[in-house]
Amino acid sequence: MFPASSRRAQGVARYSLLILIVLIAVAAGLIYWQIRHGDEVDQPKEAVVAATGPVMRAGAGTDELLQHAREAMAAQRLLAPAGNNAFELYLAVLKREPNNRAAQDALREIFPFGAHAAEQTIDAGDDAEAQRQIDLLTRADPQNYTLTLLQAKLQAQRTAAQQQAQLAQQQANRREPTPAAAIKAPTPVAPTAVAPAPATPAPVAQMTMAPAKPANVPTPAEQALSQLHVESTQVEAAPKAALHVKAPAAAALVDANGNSAPVLTHRVEPAYPPDAKRTRRQGWVDVAFTVQPDGTVSGATVTDSEPRYVFDRAALNAVTRWQFTPGTQAGQAVAAQMRQRIEFRL
Repeated sequence: MFPASSRRAQGVARYSLLILIVLIAVAAGLIYWQIRHGDEVDQPKEAVVAATGPVMRAGAGTDELLQHAREAMAAQRLLAPAGNNAFELYLAVLKREPNNRAAQDALREIFPFGAHAAEQTIDAGDDAEAQRQIDLLTRADPQNYTLTLLQAKLQAQRTAAQQQAQLAQQQANRREPTPAAAIKAPTPVAPTAVAPAPATPAPVAQMTMAPAKPANVPTPAEQALSQLHVESTQVEAAPKAALHVKAPAAAALVDANGNSAPVLTHRVEPAYPPDAKRTRRQGWVDVAFTVQPDGTVSGATVTDSEPRYVFDRAALNAVTRWQFTPGTQAGQAVAAQMRQRIEFRL
């Protein structure tokens, strides 16, 4: 009996040991699975960010954000891609530290280049992306006059696209075939003989034609206006003393019919933008405007500039304060369109 009991106890011990080993193996497998999948869940979103730019930690400090912003500028990522560009990174710095001088100076310096990038996006026809970039520029400098120009250009492009779509729809509607039931066969009409009327010779007085006015011959007033336009486009930022020399020319521009062109009598010189002066930037701006019958300027707009958006506001502020001797027609003061190039030189 004793040997049989001993063998039975040994068998139970072996089974117990086997069960214990299996349990240990299962527990080890569960622990390994937990560790591996826990690392995948706890990984930061750096892998997603790395696809579009440098890896940024969720709790990145101000210095790290500034470094990433400089890297974005070096890579020409001023406004795109969304979430990883120089403007958004500098704005993130200012959100933490509103008086951070490095971020403020950087946004002020790269604003003209960001505006140019937004304009290129508008020209490419990407409406949604262009609006996002304009909104981003607005966050950086909400009072900048360039934003008005960019938004107006985007709105004009939207309007043009709508008009083109409507025109295409109208053309498609006109090309639709007419149903066969609506087409009526023409009714045959018997020809009717018509006796020719006797030719009546026209009186000589009716055959006489008035001599035609020679084509392309400008009137004296048109010649004067053309000459003034040529002089106006060639005027540079001359000192005010030179303006008084041109003032007497107003009398010489009046023709026999009392027609004359506007003459500049008071010119306000534009203020050189501080940022452009600090970086030694030079350029020019073409401005179109209307001289009213009272000699004031209205409706001043920029038609072209180089570089874009740097000197526009300064030029418009100056031109709107100019004074003219108004143009006349038949001796009466009238409004006249003018065009002027203003140069900025150091």
